[in-house]
Amino acid sequence: MKRPPLQTCLLTLALAGLVSACTQDNLDPVEPQLTWVSINAETVVSATTPVVVTLAYRDHQGDLGWNDPDVHALEVQDDRLDAPDTYHIPPLTPDGMELDIDGTFVVNLPPLFLLGNGGDEPTRLTFRITDRAGHVSNAVVSPVILITDTL
Repeated sequence: MKRPPLQTCLLTLALAGLVSACTQDNLDPVEPQLTWVSINAETVVSATTPVVVTLAYRDHQGDLGWNDPDVHALEVQDDRLDAPDTYHIPPLTPDGMELDIDGTFVVNLPPLFLLGNGGDEPTRLTFRITDRAGHVSNAVVSPVILITDTL
């Protein structure tokens, strides 16, 4: 028995819709995700004003942070320097638990300092975090921070 062309076309479209709905495009990313929230000051006095940054995070596997305090998961790169500073993040979920987590980090950084002899220096800070599986987050960049000799 031959099907009418309209019925065949509709059946083909329905099957195509089912197949496309079953693709793996909707999987949660394995990399942690960071989002910029705030900074306490965009102008700081050299070697005096601590920098406090708030970042939002999301990790679908929940494997952020380490029990070992010698393992540093947070990377903070000052644009003026060659190597990043790294910081320990304690575990946010128990080992072996796969939980979809989100929240905020408050990152307390030591005061920034002038590198040159001039009066003011601008910089930006770039933040990344690595989870226990070794997945690296997106990079989040601060607004320009002006480091002054005095206010």
